[in-house]
Amino acid sequence: MATVKFVADYEVEPCIGCKLCDIVCPSGAIRMEARKPIIDDALCIGCGRCVDRCPEDIMWMKEREVPLAVTVLPEEVDQAAVAALLEKAGIEASVSICVCTLTPGSEIAGAIVKGAKNLEEVCAMTGMRSGCGIYCVAPALRLLEAAGCDMTPPGQHRWYPSTLSLYDLSDEVCAKYPDAFIAEDRALFDPDQKYGPLHKENV
Repeated sequence: MATVKFVADYEVEPCIGCKLCDIVCPSGAIRMEARKPIIDDALCIGCGRCVDRCPEDIMWMKEREVPLAVTVLPEEVDQAAVAALLEKAGIEASVSICVCTLTPGSEIAGAIVKGAKNLEEVCAMTGMRSGCGIYCVAPALRLLEAAGCDMTPPGQHRWYPSTLSLYDLSDEVCAKYPDAFIAEDRALFDPDQKYGPLHKENV
């Protein structure tokens, strides 16, 4: 859960239409029309990435009149489906997927069960990625993949389909560098192969 106290805004006339704000927005709150950004306040999670990336320095965060609570409540979704999705992805329900907002795996899975089809929709529904936006991406993508969602990344550089784990290395790379002991580390840290690549036939 995230409590969003701020929302993005900008000065229209100096805007050069570079699209950087649209590209970096993690929740899909910004879209371009006639080379100008249109901001959907209901989707903005107040991360400030658009402000940081604006080359013209014409964007800012303003305080919301009423803070926006962004969360998926357990009673809103089928908890059996949430548990099944977490099990398939090998993710614990209570572990904080987003350590910045302390959003647990059960809430991310709940957003997907509720209908989120991509990372941007998960962010808009839960508020994850409103902080650093780094470590939460891999497990959220894993849950989306386990749910059978389209894993094609959006244009430019919003996210990459990386697990940030030992499994990002191919068998060829592991064989080329045996002194890195990747296979041994996988066996040690994941003896039941719970966190390895998802089996496509089960997704």
